[in-house]
Amino acid sequence: MEAKPRAPNTLWRNQNFRLLFSAQIISLLGSGVTTVGLALFAYQLTGGVSATAVIGNALTLRILAFLLFSQPAGVIADRVSKKRILIAADVIRFALLALFPFITSVWQIYALIFAINAVTAFFTPTFECSIPEVVGGEQYVKALSLSRIATDVEAVAAPALAGLLVALLGLRWVFWFDAFTYLVSASLVAVTVMPYVKRKLPKTPLRSFVAELTTGTRILLREPSLRQALTLSIAEATAGAAAIVATVSYVRDVLGRGETAFAFVMAGVGLGSSLTAIAQGRATGRYEKGARDRSILHGRRHKWASRALLGGGLVLGLVLLPDILKPPLLLFSFLWMLNGAGQALIAIPSSTLLAEHTIEGERGRAYAAHFALTHFFWLASDAFFLAGQLPSDRPCVCKVGLAFDLHSGRSGLLNCDCSGAASRIRKARSP
Repeated sequence: MEAKPRAPNTLWRNQNFRLLFSAQIISLLGSGVTTVGLALFAYQLTGGVSATAVIGNALTLRILAFLLFSQPAGVIADRVSKKRILIAADVIRFALLALFPFITSVWQIYALIFAINAVTAFFTPTFECSIPEVVGGEQYVKALSLSRIATDVEAVAAPALAGLLVALLGLRWVFWFDAFTYLVSASLVAVTVMPYVKRKLPKTPLRSFVAELTTGTRILLREPSLRQALTLSIAEATAGAAAIVATVSYVRDVLGRGETAFAFVMAGVGLGSSLTAIAQGRATGRYEKGARDRSILHGRRHKWASRALLGGGLVLGLVLLPDILKPPLLLFSFLWMLNGAGQALIAIPSSTLLAEHTIEGERGRAYAAHFALTHFFWLASDAFFLAGQLPSDRPCVCKVGLAFDLHSGRSGLLNCDCSGAASRIRKARSP
């Protein structure tokens, strides 16, 4: 049994959070480098003829692995030590990534990508559901904000680092660098004190295990605020897909600009997300500071989360309207910065509400279900764009109806009985 660490008043004084956050940054940097390296490797392996198709298929397999394995991983995470799952996942990914430079055919790329992301489906939800237990409820929003910033910074820093590694050491070192980051991550997790109470659980027959796969989804659907957050995650995924899939064609074909302009626009998405995460962490910290007990904190957290969710949906809807006028580069960059802000306004309160409405014994399944469903939304949105159902030269206007439909007329779902919800949480947490 690992003792439950006492969460310090200041997040940065929490050594266990610092270790986990460092592991996340290092792992994200390695993964981002590999994303760039994979594109170069596919181009090199196929001679450039079908590199785009290979990358597209690999990304589809990535999300398919998430959908297939994340919910079983959540069931396991609620039964065994989360720390052991994280370490094992990092070590396995190290071994798989180290094989990448020896690949000689496209099917081997697909096999390794699927295997690596099947293991990631165990790691990521387990990591995310461990954070509330390590930092405590009061510091959780700040931890989420920092995690969001780390992801945004990785999107900018990883391509630069990948280019440097390829230029100085060669393409294969990109994959070995990523493999090494997983070993560092495993080492940091190994010295982290993570809460785990060993329970005597009965052996689960296969039928019961299969039934538990839907537990996480039922948790997400039982609370009105979680249902609203999940609905708005569709808008978040659609906006993210527009940024990834449609931006390049709008910048190049409609605006007639080059790669520098495209990079400038995409940097705006990350900047908007990061600035919003910082502002949200500070504002919510001040707002929650005066809460005298857990029920008051729960009510305040519901209040700001509901406003942030609706604000994010509204922003993602409004930034799409000016596309009718074919905005020039600077205006389009500003709109896409608001795109990133809107995504952060949805993502952070969604995770906050998920932590508020789950207890330790069910958190693994809940986070795994959220991970699977949100990635399904991303997969559907990407497929919608790539299939040509949404015009690529109009990445904004094509989503207006969807974005507004997701957040308008549903605000009543957020007006849930916070006192009743807090009562249910207290009863679940009481010994």
